[in-house]
Amino acid sequence: MRRGSGLFAVAIFFLLSATFSTITSGAAEIPTGIATDPILQPPPEDGKPIEVTIGMHIVNISSIDEVSEQFEIDAYLFEGWVDKRLAYQSEGPQDRVRNYAIGQIWIPQLEMINAATRRQVDEVSIMVSPDGAVRYAERLIVRLSSRFELRRFPFDQQQLVVIIHPFRVDGPQVDFKLNDASTWTASEFKSYSSLAQWHLISLHSEILTAPTYGGLTMPEARFEIDVKRRSMFYLWKVFLPLLLMVFLSWAVFWIETSDLSNQITVAVTTILTVIAFAFAISATMPRLPYLTYIDAFFLECYIFVFLAVVELMTVHVTHRSELRRDLGLRIRRYSRWAIPAAFVATNVIIAVHFLG
Repeated sequence: MRRGSGLFAVAIFFLLSATFSTITSGAAEIPTGIATDPILQPPPEDGKPIEVTIGMHIVNISSIDEVSEQFEIDAYLFEGWVDKRLAYQSEGPQDRVRNYAIGQIWIPQLEMINAATRRQVDEVSIMVSPDGAVRYAERLIVRLSSRFELRRFPFDQQQLVVIIHPFRVDGPQVDFKLNDASTWTASEFKSYSSLAQWHLISLHSEILTAPTYGGLTMPEARFEIDVKRRSMFYLWKVFLPLLLMVFLSWAVFWIETSDLSNQITVAVTTILTVIAFAFAISATMPRLPYLTYIDAFFLECYIFVFLAVVELMTVHVTHRSELRRDLGLRIRRYSRWAIPAAFVATNVIIAVHFLG
């Protein structure tokens, strides 16, 4: 009885093992069959890379963030290549183009390597001509990272870069070629652009070769969007008010030296106004580890307002002494033209350093 039970257990074990092996092998065959589907593999080109033309149409630049050094674009990405396996005999005027869907034919996978977020693809079009020429287009929205140079802020000009590589596996099999006819910006960009602070100058592109691991290389397409900041906002809302505050601090040079109360009132009010103004506009300033032109101008205004306070205290102290009263009056006379002249000279130096 025990021997029969043992044989039965062994038979059950072998039956379960065979069933598990069948299921496992069957599951493994499914992805293998998909991966080896010839139409989903790159077309044979006798060992030569497949020439893929690439172009981009910038529909809009929805945002540019200097703090995070990122920008967001709404664009069309165009690709084109020849797959002779898809060539067909046209059956009439209505059969000049055939449409395909994603997953039906091989498509070169492209990556935006400086993308800060996943590329959002809204619409895709794949059209094949009778000669096997494939035209691929997608509408995309993506947020990208780019290096910003803001030393000239707010009189700066930036170059927003879109860097495209083929998928690493397809890299050695693909060669890029620019499609200048498909690289442009919308003619209505100025009408509906959401960038109130920026002016679009140009869009240009180039093909480079990027090194990869193992000494291999892959093609790289770079689309460079040149934009220039509209600086009038900062001229009227930042620079002019700061200048007026500095000029107000110089009013102490023309108040009677004995009238300390009014001099102190003007000086302290000016300092507090500059500080409050700096806090009020801090949200519109980029937070950077280096000085920009507007930062240097702010520091200069702080210094010259402080110099006005130092001058009035020096004049007051010397004016109280009979022996040094003439010295205080001479300091006051010289301050009326020396400090404004120094302010102008300092502004010239700062402008040459940051904007030159």
